[in-house]
Amino acid sequence: MLIDEKYLEQKWQSLTIQDNFIFSRVMEENPDLCRQMIEMILNVKILRLDYPEREKTIESRLDSKGIRLDVYVEDEGGERSFDLEMQICDSAYLAKRIRYYQGLIDVDRLKRGQHYGKLNESYIIFICPFDHFRRGRHMYTFRKHCSQDPTILLGDGTVKVFLNTKGTLDDVSAEIKNLLEYIDKNIVADEFVEKLNTAVRDVKSMRKARLDYMTLEMYVMEREMKSEERGFKQGIEQGIEQVALKMLRKGKSLDEISDLTEVPIKRLKELAENPD
Repeated sequence: MLIDEKYLEQKWQSLTIQDNFIFSRVMEENPDLCRQMIEMILNVKILRLDYPEREKTIESRLDSKGIRLDVYVEDEGGERSFDLEMQICDSAYLAKRIRYYQGLIDVDRLKRGQHYGKLNESYIIFICPFDHFRRGRHMYTFRKHCSQDPTILLGDGTVKVFLNTKGTLDDVSAEIKNLLEYIDKNIVADEFVEKLNTAVRDVKSMRKARLDYMTLEMYVMEREMKSEERGFKQGIEQGIEQVALKMLRKGKSLDEISDLTEVPIKRLKELAENPD
């Protein structure tokens, strides 16, 4: 199975901060930039960020769907946690995806026997190069409140934020607009974005980062190739079985059909009993 290394090299050179790998590595290598970005987006003050796990993966059960978080950090003392996700593809199920992320983050944090009060404040931020809600906002922030009286907040300590690089309204600060413009079009418009752009270049110049990316991409490509091969083989097998089924309908013997198509007699009997 051949992998086009030239293609991978060209892809690496063309990557921007919109790529999950680059975004994650930049945030991990530059905790101060990560902290400043979170402060800018949420309008909060953070003294220091901790990385409990690099490339944090969460699985609640062996048969459940696990998640791999782009950037998961906590402030000093773990009173608040922040998950930043570079979400490139729009989906009708984006809100349910963020719900699932929140659930698994909570399950991962609360150990057996611990009180619910141990759950910290949790912020999940999806950065999107599209307007999922189609309202022109650069930022959509969600907190749970009472339908009968919106002034009553549930107070469960969870906040979900969707950033939209395609926003048109004047609804956020100039700094956030500059950040989103950089993510969307790679335009450098202020000092913070210049630092971010330099960090992206630094990561792309790292030999280890390049090798890690190449290894990951080769794994993904090989998996896709194997999946295509399995699909092709399955298609051929289904086509042969359709021919065998037609021969059954014409009254050919099982031995004759099996000899011509190489479909096992046991399978031919199954097709005869369930032709649909």
